[in-house]
Amino acid sequence: MITKPFVLVTTTALALFVYIGVMTPLLPRLIEEQLGGNEIDIGLNLAAFSIAAVLIRPRLGRFGERHGLRSTMVLGSLLAAAATSACVLVNTRWGLLPLRGLQGVGEAAVFVGAATSISDLAPPGRGAEAASYFSVAIFGGLGIGPVIGESVIGRDRFDAGLLTAAAFAVLAALLAMLTPAGVRHHHHETAPGPRFHRAAIPSGLVLALGVGGFVTFTAFMPEYSISIGLSGSKWVFATYAAVCLLIRVVAATVPDRIGHARSVTIALSFMLAGLAMLFLFPWPVGVFASTVIAAIGISFQYPSLMAMVIDTVPEHERVRAISTFTMFFEIGTACGALILGTLADLTSKRSAFLGGAVFCAVGLVVLWKVAVPHSRRHLAV
Repeated sequence: MITKPFVLVTTTALALFVYIGVMTPLLPRLIEEQLGGNEIDIGLNLAAFSIAAVLIRPRLGRFGERHGLRSTMVLGSLLAAAATSACVLVNTRWGLLPLRGLQGVGEAAVFVGAATSISDLAPPGRGAEAASYFSVAIFGGLGIGPVIGESVIGRDRFDAGLLTAAAFAVLAALLAMLTPAGVRHHHHETAPGPRFHRAAIPSGLVLALGVGGFVTFTAFMPEYSISIGLSGSKWVFATYAAVCLLIRVVAATVPDRIGHARSVTIALSFMLAGLAMLFLFPWPVGVFASTVIAAIGISFQYPSLMAMVIDTVPEHERVRAISTFTMFFEIGTACGALILGTLADLTSKRSAFLGGAVFCAVGLVVLWKVAVPHSRRHLAV
């Protein structure tokens, strides 16, 4: 499995998600400290990123099939880099919104291209293992990026943080140029079919609910950590990254061994517990303990759900199915940011963590009432 193309695609995703991770502590602080915004503004900017990524998803699936996955990743990385560099010129919180939308389009392009490439490179019957190794890049980048971001930003060096983020997006483009072209299934172009793949929707809904709940951690931890006596959130995110990396590497084969549905159940249960603990124990020790528990959960969620999708679609429909499935990553982010951002503004950031736990609880219900029956019906045909 660990071939040169596999490593190149995964490294491309790592650079892109380090870029996103750098933006994680930067965006809320930029909005609140420099642009005069609040929790709702943070939610709106997260939602603008995600909604743009959702809207572009159908076209990305077709683009990847016709022009290749390498081109999709390169163009997406360059677009993200350009939009992020332009953010240094913004002086109002509303001015960020269109640029955040362009960033979302760029991220979606890289995500679709990389995730589909990984599914193609995975040996038969090892889809969850491949997705687990790949997701080291996703969640490792989201953990490492904030450490880099807070170190660069310091007290108020927001422009330096934005340019650092843009540099990682450029690095992603350079790495993507070395990946396989991945031109897809031209013999199916005459019968394109629907833009969204129905088989990916049930698992996608579960992904959206988990991601929507966890968005409270990434959106509000930078400011929340300071309010409870920590100097910042970088060591919280470093702990999160370390746990994710450990679980993804050591337990990469677990979802394929114990079953994907059982693995997702473990994931959502741990995420629920971790977010609830953030609400119950608002102290530094409680934050770190909650982070470890939530990180264990997030480590198992994405690989298992993506494997459920791959198992239920033929190979020639895979790029469209993965494009549809990964779209729910942004749907969850947008819904979680808007709903729980509003809750945080009306109550407190601490209450938003409890709201995130409720999202995960609903995700468990959807998993067993919708996603698992759908998967079993399809595999039985």
